[in-house]
Amino acid sequence: MDELNNIFFSCRNDMKKIIEKLKEDVHYLRLGSKFIVSFLSKMNIKCYGTFLPMMEIANITIIDNMNISIQPWDRSIISNIDKAIVDANLGFMPTNKGDSIHINLPIITEEERKNLIKKVKMQIEHAKVLIRNIRKKSNQNIKKLKISEDLLKSAEIRIQKITIEYIKEIDNFLKNKEIEILKI
Repeated sequence: MDELNNIFFSCRNDMKKIIEKLKEDVHYLRLGSKFIVSFLSKMNIKCYGTFLPMMEIANITIIDNMNISIQPWDRSIISNIDKAIVDANLGFMPTNKGDSIHINLPIITEEERKNLIKKVKMQIEHAKVLIRNIRKKSNQNIKKLKISEDLLKSAEIRIQKITIEYIKEIDNFLKNKEIEILKI
């Protein structure tokens, strides 16, 4: 039945989007300069009357695991870059050196790592709630169809299996993220 397949497809697709959004939101919590650089390069900077990603207006260099240098191609926008980094509240302060910006990443203590894990867990729980809401919506859509009771039950079971699959993916993501945060 096409309508039923559309519901399954929509359910799977919506759950996949939630996981992608979760991974995107949690990505910048990775520790070390190479992960901060990927976040900074996508950060939008106000310049020339519009907003541009930093990678289009500056060269970002990793000096070592705890230091990053940003050299804008136009020195007149250096204060805009500095302000955007401060406003993003990433846990470090940039140093404006006139022709470049230097970022010294602080060493993260064990307590800060545990706080990061708490933040990740909160985002994980929110994602799980969204997944369950999609399950509920999909089951409601199935009930609106004029199908037999047996087909209705098997469709609900299939939606539950999809839900379990994505919840497991979220749990695995959390486990890997915890290892990554505690390892560094």
